Amino acid sequence: MAKYLVLGASGQTGAATTNALIGHSTVRVAVRSESKGAAWKERGAEVAIVEDVTDIDALACAFEGMAGAFVLNPPDYTSDDMFARAKQVASAIVEAAQRAHLPKIVALSSIGSHLSRGTGNILTTHILEEALKRLPAEVAIGFVRAASFMENWQSLLPVAQQKGILPSFYTPLERAMPMVSTIDIGQACADGLVQEWQGTQVWELHGPQPLSPNQVAASFSRILQRDVQAVVIPESEWTSTLAQMGNSPSATQSYSEMLSAFNNGTLVCEEHGTKRLQGKTTIDEAVRSWASTNSP
Repeated sequence: MAKYLVLGASGQTGAATTNALIGHSTVRVAVRSESKGAAWKERGAEVAIVEDVTDIDALACAFEGMAGAFVLNPPDYTSDDMFARAKQVASAIVEAAQRAHLPKIVALSSIGSHLSRGTGNILTTHILEEALKRLPAEVAIGFVRAASFMENWQSLLPVAQQKGILPSFYTPLERAMPMVSTIDIGQACADGLVQEWQGTQVWELHGPQPLSPNQVAASFSRILQRDVQAVVIPESEWTSTLAQMGNSPSATQSYSEMLSAFNNGTLVCEEHGTKRLQGKTTIDEAVRSWASTNSP
């Protein structure tokens, strides 16, 4: 049975990818510590410790003997320069993959990652894509360009329950945009690992339908059985709000640029040379899951 490596298995998309693979394939998870890998080990996964994703030796050991690997380059919101950090991570992944002679890579990317400027945080996935394209032609490389995560709304569940509002950076509130659940992202990444294909593939992944903040609020209303209204977070309050969320000053600036790119229509799918995938998880199913997890 082919064996696959999942980098960042303790994170949302890494966990979703591992869940989609376990039981169907042999899986090795790369995590920062034994404790983070304990639950996966109980479910039959091998555990590789990679304390720092720029550690080329540790990454190469994790990649060794794998039929493929899921990799990602998430923004470091605490860094003074997330893009310098992203370049370090991308370079380490590429060098480790070459050392281990890794035959296939599926990378988490994002809508708008074909753009080289004006996208804020999403530039980190552009950096990863460009780095991976430098690998030898015989390496199969797949990019799962995910739409905005439905789970970005999950932390607002208590506010919706208690105050009946759903604060939104996205405007206008009635404008629908592509969104997708991390469950579907994990499934798409797992499918990319186990399916046979060659060359470089780009998959634009959306959910069942585009969603507006108003539609997300309506879903919260249905699941919570109380009135919930979407409300705009004014752009004048972005900096203070993002800083309160733990972002560094530079990360706050890049996050704001990303939000502006969503709101002004800059962040769109690449239409040529890509394949469109559609997830199955609806916003009601996602909100219902969060509510059940959050219930006393």
